[in-house]
Amino acid sequence: MTWSHRLKLSGGILVTIVVMAALTLLFNHREATVTSVTATVDAPVTTVGSGYGGMVTASFVTEGQDVVVGTRLFTVSSPSLLEALALGFRPPSTVAYDLDTRQGTVTYKAVTDGTVTDVTARPGTFVADGASLASIVANGERTVEAVYSLTPFDYGRIERGASVQILLPDNSTVQGRVSGVSVTTDAGEAVTKVVVDSDELISPARATLTRRGTPVVAILQLRDDGILAGPTDAFLHFLTKIGLR
Repeated sequence: MTWSHRLKLSGGILVTIVVMAALTLLFNHREATVTSVTATVDAPVTTVGSGYGGMVTASFVTEGQDVVVGTRLFTVSSPSLLEALALGFRPPSTVAYDLDTRQGTVTYKAVTDGTVTDVTARPGTFVADGASLASIVANGERTVEAVYSLTPFDYGRIERGASVQILLPDNSTVQGRVSGVSVTTDAGEAVTKVVVDSDELISPARATLTRRGTPVVAILQLRDDGILAGPTDAFLHFLTKIGLR
């Protein structure tokens, strides 16, 4: 065998070893990740409740409208308010509503910036004391609630702060971190629910993709307890550094 053949053989063996090592590390990485069964974007919701019931006489907002703190929402002509006034009570206006004690009306206002949803108060309808008039999905905070089907072993590998890759409906991805874990029982089976925080979800450029209830995919990074954990992390860091991941 000539030296050129020996070099080619050695080079082939070396390339094979490198490829097999890379594939082994990638396989190990995949074994340390789990994909959500279901996942949706969530956001804080404020209910606009009727402190004083009565007939809705005016609506100043529509479903899906953006509002800011103090925006007028609805006006209600309230027998409950008139009754309280007749008994000598003088209830004050609050951040949630303005009272017109002469007319006996209540004008409800937004107490947070956000989007109006679930409108039930419409002009001409009657609302009872404590009933929900609408909801406001708050701006400035978004999380993902993901559901996983895990073995007891994999459940024990979930850590707070663990990395989660969130796949949005347009196939773009954002990075998040585990902020909470809980377990519920569904039809006799344990279901793991994970709450994921991500500052990238509140980007104005992604507003249409991160509305409350939007379905997404959440790929959770489990703790790697194997002997290849260190080499795998180093290899993935290298791929990221050269732009291949």
